[in-house]
Amino acid sequence: MEGETPTGSAKGKNAFPREMALWLGLSFAPILVFAFRLLLTRAKGTPLSFIQLGAGSMTFYFVLLMSMKGKRWRFHQEKEKLRFAIVYIAGLIISFACSFFSPLCWPYLPLAVLLLLSSDLPQAFCGYFSLLILQVFLSEMEPTVFVTFALIGCIGIFMFSFLDDDFLFGVPLFCSLLFQTLLLLVVACAKAEPFDVKSALLILFNLIFSFLLLTGILKYMSTRVIHKVIDLYAELNDPENTLLTQLKEKNQRSYYHAVHTAHFCEKLADKIGADAALCKAGGYYHKIGKLRGETNLKNTLEIARENEFPKELVRLLREYGGGKEPLHSKEAGILLLSDAMVSSVMFLFDKNKDAQLDYEQIVQVVFSKQLEGGYLERCRLTMEELWIIKKCFMEETLYYDFLR
Repeated sequence: MEGETPTGSAKGKNAFPREMALWLGLSFAPILVFAFRLLLTRAKGTPLSFIQLGAGSMTFYFVLLMSMKGKRWRFHQEKEKLRFAIVYIAGLIISFACSFFSPLCWPYLPLAVLLLLSSDLPQAFCGYFSLLILQVFLSEMEPTVFVTFALIGCIGIFMFSFLDDDFLFGVPLFCSLLFQTLLLLVVACAKAEPFDVKSALLILFNLIFSFLLLTGILKYMSTRVIHKVIDLYAELNDPENTLLTQLKEKNQRSYYHAVHTAHFCEKLADKIGADAALCKAGGYYHKIGKLRGETNLKNTLEIARENEFPKELVRLLREYGGGKEPLHSKEAGILLLSDAMVSSVMFLFDKNKDAQLDYEQIVQVVFSKQLEGGYLERCRLTMEELWIIKKCFMEETLYYDFLR
């Protein structure tokens, strides 16, 4: 790990309390919304209502805190948590507005899908039920209505959880809207008063509104968020990228070191479910500072900013090159081990190009050195994942010949 100052570590430490404060504010916002509704209508809320909302808020806050240390969020959203905060705040506003309208036209399906697309399953489920519980108190919701919208949200989140980077959303959109319509029809027919034209029109309005809103949101996410990031990484991870070509012309050893490191980063990330595109880019560009004469954090970050690297890649490069502090993210841990392994093998081949190396012994030495040095003591890589990574290095005996 090369660098001059622990910039990345300091920023990481400062960001953590800010994120905790953000989640705390979001989690307890439903209580404020409920209190405002009582003030507006001059109604009286029971202490039990606030206790129940508080318990739900604490649960939501706990899940959000766990998400800060858990696996990555969907579609590279883990570094854009403000997007989830905006969606949740919009959900609070929608919940408040829905208290003045019939449940048959509540747009909770688009809200559930948006929560999922801006986070991941645990955060989406807890965020959705936090808003739904708030709606119970705002609208004095009947149990059948609560169960209906719980099912609508769960089905929507479940259907869209199968979206991958291809982002083909036609089938989950159709199934979600179909289930929503059927469930709302059941609620309308279960009422004491007979099913009438007004109820039918409200359900139809909800169907059309949800379809248009979801279609617009999903197309925007596909073109402006998902594929934009994917295309950017595809460009950065092309060995013929302009920056990599310049590195090859300036220093072939650094270029091939980056190529081999990127190979291992991508393979290891795929093995343990980390962000493969981000890891591969980290492998390619952790030595890009060489273009400015020396591989250090300052030069690397200057080039990253000038070429508009993705935010998460800039953070990875800062974390990895930010000094001697222990690493935190899985991607940085993978980059550390890949860089160390490639450096060790290339060093030994430089001493004797025809040497027959004991790769298993090299792997053991590399792992022992990094673990004993304390670089991985705070890393989110589990012991099982470290074992998978070690096993993968030991199985790559044929590839190491390319490092001669």
